[in-house]
Amino acid sequence: MNIRQAWAHILFGIPVAALLLAGCSRCPESPGTFRVLGDIPYAEIPGTDPNLLRLDLYLPDPAPKGSVPLVVWVHGGGWSIGDKSNAMDCKASLLTGAGYALASVNYRLSPRIPSDDPGRIMHPVHAQDVATAVFWLREHAPEYGFDPGRIALMGHSAGAHLVSIVATDASLLGAHGLTPENLAGIVSLDTEGYDVAAHMSNGPASGIYQNAFGEDPALWAAASPITHVAAGRGIPPFLIVTRGSAFRKGLSRKFADSLEDAEISATVVDAGRYSHADVNRKLGMPGETVVTPPVMAFLEGCLR
Repeated sequence: MNIRQAWAHILFGIPVAALLLAGCSRCPESPGTFRVLGDIPYAEIPGTDPNLLRLDLYLPDPAPKGSVPLVVWVHGGGWSIGDKSNAMDCKASLLTGAGYALASVNYRLSPRIPSDDPGRIMHPVHAQDVATAVFWLREHAPEYGFDPGRIALMGHSAGAHLVSIVATDASLLGAHGLTPENLAGIVSLDTEGYDVAAHMSNGPASGIYQNAFGEDPALWAAASPITHVAAGRGIPPFLIVTRGSAFRKGLSRKFADSLEDAEISATVVDAGRYSHADVNRKLGMPGETVVTPPVMAFLEGCLR
């Protein structure tokens, strides 16, 4: 167990075994081949660790004729830990094998040890970085052979919140002259971040959320994807994978209902007995039947 995993176990109560599995990058029996272009800077901010503003690209090998769709992956980790390289081999093999390019992005993180420093990294910084990465990828699409008009976002845990807020809060992409309509679809894997205020009032994990979202209920509302859902805003279709407690599933269903009420397509998949780490780790594993098939069917519908 590395230092980040140890802190996550101590501070957030995440089981050590789950952390070790979530960090596993080996994909057994995977036939896919791909090229990796690593540590590409998508922004530069003075005083910021450059690694937090970089992305990795996984490209089909051999390269197909013509431009290919792009899936942008956003890692989880409570908005305070995690890295673009975590558990990527199976995802990369799966997606490049299906003819997609894959980008995995880093973003600035809240303090690893929860803090009340008002100057710490908090929302909307994480989401702003993801939006910046999307803009950079669109601008550089011709260089890497993917189609700027066919981009889907996918994330797990905190990353699921981030792809959801980027797709619903128009100001994030709007800062770059884009709109949610520029996204083809969103895959959101197991988060409670759809309604930050509801989570903050629910219980013991709120320390993670306070670290990332502060103490201001107005910021909690602004950080909640459900706040921004409305018809006519160009919000793309969603695939929402959920599991766990009734409260957790209820938040997913409430968010999906809000999308459907606004005439936005939303599909909810129950991952059953999977753990939080399983939803991430098992995606793309050969023979996996719970998460991988609905994710791939959704992407096929959005990106082809």
